[in-house]
Amino acid sequence: MHNRMTAAAVACLAALALAACSDTADEDAVATTPSMSAEKTQPATGNSPGEVGEGDVVLDEGTVRAKAASDAPDGSDMTAIFGNLRNTTDHDITVVGFTTSLSDATYQIHEVVDGKMQEKAGGFDIPAGGGHQLIPGGDHFMVLNYAPAIEAGDTVDLTLLLDGGSTVSIPDVAVRTMLPGDEDYGDQADHADHAAHAEHNH
Repeated sequence: MHNRMTAAAVACLAALALAACSDTADEDAVATTPSMSAEKTQPATGNSPGEVGEGDVVLDEGTVRAKAASDAPDGSDMTAIFGNLRNTTDHDITVVGFTTSLSDATYQIHEVVDGKMQEKAGGFDIPAGGGHQLIPGGDHFMVLNYAPAIEAGDTVDLTLLLDGGSTVSIPDVAVRTMLPGDEDYGDQADHADHAAHAEHNH
């Protein structure tokens, strides 16, 4: 059976990831996803609860974190995408970037190195017949420099850019309000300002 993350688990963990991503790191490591060729896109349509996509890669329990507009009192200009990407083929797939239907924004794949979040150079591999989790505290997708609100209950279309230039379309990823959780910044006290900016000051 596929490894599925419950929405509650994603919600409780999501605050930790966004709180750990520093504004400084984002500004120093801004990288937009390379342009994608529409004719190489593999269409995918969700066909079962908690799963979207029926191409080479599907997304189980995908979640886009809801946020207020950046000019709101509790607003932010960034959010994150979590879930379990599953490779339905018999060969490894390398994801090197992504875009969404949120239009103009900065898109980065993030990872955790020595307890700190940073952009993940080169993307990541999804093994043949296996999966790759996008989780707080690990690899995840960051959407930066996006001012408008992203409302819970909406959906966002996700497009994965694969090594070699092909793409996989994953439509209708659910937008959910993430529940706040306890945060331990440890030696990452410098992330506190970012946490407040990203709606994670409790």
